[in-house]
Amino acid sequence: MKAIWFVGQMLRAYGLTDRRLKTFLDLQLKLYSQVDADETALLYAATALGVSQEPQGLYHLQGSMQALSDCLVQALERDGGKLLMRHTVQRILTENNQAKAIEIRNQKTGEVWVEPADYIIANVTVQNLVQLLGDAAPSGYRRRVDKLPTASGAFVIYLGVKQEAIPANCPPHLQFLYDYDGPIGENNSLFVSVSHPGDGRAPEGYATVIASSFTNPTIWWNGEAESDSYQSLKQHYTDTAIQRLGQFFHLTPDTIVHVEAATPRTFAHYTGRDQGIVGGIGQRISTFGPFGFANRTPINHLWLVGDSTHPGEGTAGVSYSALTVVRQVEAES
Repeated sequence: MKAIWFVGQMLRAYGLTDRRLKTFLDLQLKLYSQVDADETALLYAATALGVSQEPQGLYHLQGSMQALSDCLVQALERDGGKLLMRHTVQRILTENNQAKAIEIRNQKTGEVWVEPADYIIANVTVQNLVQLLGDAAPSGYRRRVDKLPTASGAFVIYLGVKQEAIPANCPPHLQFLYDYDGPIGENNSLFVSVSHPGDGRAPEGYATVIASSFTNPTIWWNGEAESDSYQSLKQHYTDTAIQRLGQFFHLTPDTIVHVEAATPRTFAHYTGRDQGIVGGIGQRISTFGPFGFANRTPINHLWLVGDSTHPGEGTAGVSYSALTVVRQVEAES
């Protein structure tokens, strides 16, 4: 038997041709690896699907993800770190192929200054890393980034609803696919997170429903963010998502009390990620494990963490990426 590298190859090799099974795996793997079963590296899929099983799988933090952010800030300040809000790193400065400093801009005042550093750990996409390095980015590294397939963006709708909008015994996470022959994304598939009473995510008598769908980021970057075409597209996606969610939830003008939506432009504005992409660069063979982007960059004392590196996206994935760098930096120091 020839080597099996992808999940789709394994399914065909074992005669597992059931369409429902393939569709189910496509949906799960798109969430974790950014690509479907035919493109996801088999070893990555085995790991991701293994750790996502109950009771490990997805779960809510008491008080929402803000609780995690608060703990990270407390730990940073406890250990002598300094957190700058509303500041932007504009450049990574190098000398003789070694990272030396970062250029920072205060978003409110416009003040710009240079902060020297012994080590620089960039928690950004690999696309952003090349942009921050500018002319200092090694040509081979830049070419490799330029050749990456287009990464996914996300359209997300946030609903505040009355509790009666939520069906009895509703699970905290759901996944919907509306057309088997349609794409995984563009509101044809929705991954949904629902609050439960007392979990700190909504006041008593109310609930939150957050639904996300993969989207091609390029379709959101035609024209200005406030242009009629952009707002019309955003409204169309919002209306479609509510209509489709209404097939499961009891969504009416009376039960919906708040609506917000986010597009790749939103994520680009608030996170600075290139084109507002989410979830990393995809766990294909060409970008998985030993073939992926290493934490150690070609620039000395410059490290990359986050979902562009092994083992990819998610809180567990990016935390492991950071832990890897911490251990390597400590070993060098």
